[in-house]
Amino acid sequence: MKSKKIWLIIVPLVLIALIIGGLLMWQNKVKEDKEQALKRNRKYEVSLVKALKNSYAGIEEIRITKPNYTYPPGSWSCDVEMLFTDNKKIKYRIGHSLDEKQNYNGSKTYEQDDFLSSRKGKTTNSIAIHYSDKKKGAQ
Repeated sequence: MKSKKIWLIIVPLVLIALIIGGLLMWQNKVKEDKEQALKRNRKYEVSLVKALKNSYAGIEEIRITKPNYTYPPGSWSCDVEMLFTDNKKIKYRIGHSLDEKQNYNGSKTYEQDDFLSSRKGKTTNSIAIHYSDKKKGAQ
């Protein structure tokens, strides 16, 4: 009788410990995944900024929002907004690969495409960058 009471206490305690342990492991996994996503996005964002600077002249500022990475095949895209030295802005969705040195891609209207085509060239000066994680930088 006494051993049954002990089992009635031990079994629920073990189950509770297993559940808590599982939740902590799951929470750690979610945290690690988020950190990896932030690192991956920063890597792509820095590469994209370099490619855009090699593609268009007169860029003053770039804002990057809504990054998206797909599994598989592993394509990456974001919304990009560029401000040029003549105070004109453009915002569109763009895909990017890390091996691209220039980037003329994107989901653009004909008007946006004409706008960017007239600015083809290279930006050599330092520009302000607003990354998707709300941090700021220059490149």
